[in-house]
Amino acid sequence: MRVYQAELKRILKTRSVQILLIAAILVSALLAYFPATFLGYVYEDERGQEVTLNGRDALPIIKERQGQYQGKITQEKLAEALEQYQEFAAGYEGGLPNGIYDERVGTVDSFAHVYNISKLLSRMQEVNADPKTGIAPAAEDLAKEQAENFYGQCRQHVRDLIYLENGHGEKVDAAVAQAEKLYARAETPFTYFPGIGANGVEYEGLCVLFLVLIGTVILAPLFAGDRQTQADQIMKCTKHGKRRLAACRILSGLTIVTVMYAVGITLFLVLMNTSFGWESLASSVQIVISAAIFLPVTMGELELIIAAGGYVTLLATMAFTLFLSGRMKSVFAAAVTSFIFLFLPTVCYMIFDGNVRNWICGILPSGGTGLMNSFTYAVMDTKFAFAGNTAVWTPYLMMASAAAETLLFIPLTAAGWCRRRS
Repeated sequence: MRVYQAELKRILKTRSVQILLIAAILVSALLAYFPATFLGYVYEDERGQEVTLNGRDALPIIKERQGQYQGKITQEKLAEALEQYQEFAAGYEGGLPNGIYDERVGTVDSFAHVYNISKLLSRMQEVNADPKTGIAPAAEDLAKEQAENFYGQCRQHVRDLIYLENGHGEKVDAAVAQAEKLYARAETPFTYFPGIGANGVEYEGLCVLFLVLIGTVILAPLFAGDRQTQADQIMKCTKHGKRRLAACRILSGLTIVTVMYAVGITLFLVLMNTSFGWESLASSVQIVISAAIFLPVTMGELELIIAAGGYVTLLATMAFTLFLSGRMKSVFAAAVTSFIFLFLPTVCYMIFDGNVRNWICGILPSGGTGLMNSFTYAVMDTKFAFAGNTAVWTPYLMMASAAAETLLFIPLTAAGWCRRRS
């Protein structure tokens, strides 16, 4: 414990580490501010003047105007929403083939008659997309029967989408079976409350990325710094300067980034959810984001899953960063190499395609962080990695790989540093 405490103090007394930890808190708080700024509502006041509300100021009126289209989204509510839209569209000659983007539709009218039911309309259009092309029908082309069969069509849409993306075959049948098994556990009818949306989840993914990035900067010099100054030559000659020191140094580094991550992601979620209202966390992800998400969770549960997945990815990335730090002769080399591997999944996502991309992005230590390739988007997607006739959902692949790599690189770091000579 004395060695562990000494390592903790040594790292925490470093000025750059102190600055980075403060930056982690500030970045988490700043990112929590932005999702609510995407809210907006336009209405006409009693004097007939157009009023525009932005950010959190718009949330109270959005909750009020959406009225009955909250809580359990039954088939009756879906049918009523469709009828409301079609009555509105019928008021224009020739209808609205381009929806609210028709130049005849004013901003106030679109908010008054369509905005409040837009999520329900979007989900009905989505699940009734053509299974061969994936093109969704216009809201005007939907029939009442399609609204009444919404929940049955949701499951069919997931099947159609996976086959559309991957073709047909035994391996794709295995993927469809996994998706259907998860979707069967989703509670129906879905639930919806105004508040947090897809932007909030995306910014949580960005918060995870920044926290992992800061953790990489903190840990990259942990072993390489002593090799650069050759201080490790002296420490390795002491009684506890090899295995015990390596173990305590690894543990202290992981402790610091764990606390940083826990504080940062907790601060982000508390501030963001307070902005939107905690009741909106009970909304089903299938209404808020996409009906094709077969993970049977609410928005609040999705936030926790992303936070937990981000931590598993953090551990894998930090373990690999420490491994590189123990192998490099300078802090610069350790930092550059760590950054290359940190962003390698994002680069591979842009370069490769299909099954190769899914495997590469899934097995790299930092595969759960990044932009479109991250764990955040993976849990909201229908991508599978195929090996023969076996299908693995990409979030499962990311988490299993990250856990295995954490257990692999931690002992390799200690062993490699103890044996390596400067």
